Amino acid sequence: MTYLDPSDYEKFTDEITGDKVNLILMSGIRKIIKKEVISYTLSLEDIKTMTSKGKESFHIIVKCTARNKTGEIETYASASPYTTPSSYIVEMAEKRAIARSVLMLVGIYDKYKGADEFSSKSKPLSIPKL
Repeated sequence: MTYLDPSDYEKFTDEITGDKVNLILMSGIRKIIKKEVISYTLSLEDIKTMTSKGKESFHIIVKCTARNKTGEIETYASASPYTTPSSYIVEMAEKRAIARSVLMLVGIYDKYKGADEFSSKSKPLSIPKL
């Protein structure tokens, strides 16, 4: 990706595996979308209410279908208070789904991840009640 510059991504070391990952910021994802002429559609696949720290919140699953002249890919992403410190749960799931589908479509998901896929704080794993 010759059109990406160092301000579009940052190096990250996974605390669990020790693997080094390049995290692409949304500015970099937008550059890829523009340069690779990618279009995408989003749909809300599931929404569950949940309680986190005594407050009502949501667990959201978003589907993104991305396409360009080389093909099409469909991916899913989720967000909840357990997977992001952000209060904007729907927007976070949307950003994750877009970034993941774009990076997979152009074939670089093994070396790059969307920066929003990683939380700045560790959260306890929990499955929302159905």
